[in-house]
Amino acid sequence: MNNNYNEDKGERRVYFSESLPTHRATSDSGTKCRRRLFAYCGRICIGAFGILLALLIIAVIFMSFLQSGLPEISIKTLQLSKFEIHDSTNQNHNNAVLDARVDISMTVRNKNDKIELSYGDIVVNVASDDVKLGKSVIGGFSHGPGNTTYLNVTTNVVGDGVDRENALEIQEEKKRVEMVAQVRMEAIIGFHAGIFSIEKVPIHVRCDDVQQFLLVNRIKEASCNIRMFPFRVLPSSTPPS
Repeated sequence: MNNNYNEDKGERRVYFSESLPTHRATSDSGTKCRRRLFAYCGRICIGAFGILLALLIIAVIFMSFLQSGLPEISIKTLQLSKFEIHDSTNQNHNNAVLDARVDISMTVRNKNDKIELSYGDIVVNVASDDVKLGKSVIGGFSHGPGNTTYLNVTTNVVGDGVDRENALEIQEEKKRVEMVAQVRMEAIIGFHAGIFSIEKVPIHVRCDDVQQFLLVNRIKEASCNIRMFPFRVLPSSTPPS
């Protein structure tokens, strides 16, 4: 009997499966898919970032090119040819009515050798010490390469309500030839060079330190700063009546 038991015991065999359990294989497959997905998304993000960076660099280069092609503008003369202060019907004694006229001569130079500039209507606003001295419009024109153009414009205010103290201060500064004015201009400009053409680029011109003394004595013209794409709406180009 013992012999039979030993024989049965010797014939027992143990088998090991060479394949992994089904749940283990499914888990590994899911991990590999996620890794591939993450790698794919990473490549897309890097590619998108590279494209945006390239577009940004191109935009900066393009803006620099346009900025370098802008004209040079300066105020040659500014004459306050009329400045009359009248009493206001308003009961407030600080209020007054102003009639004024300003005559301006400016220099516009196209510093480009091969680029022609074109201008739409140029809206001109003049003020001094927060007192508005009128608004006018210069008609559009073309500006050949290397050319210098001289423009004359007159602004008027008639019966405009102002603060009396500010108006009297400007009147005294005018007598002492010490008036300081601010001239602002807004326009649409175009760039043209052969088949290359860019139209309707908005510009804002600021001449913030127009000193009467320097202009009257012909010491120095008042230079202006020009900025493209100003973040404001251009005023109506209809001149005041």
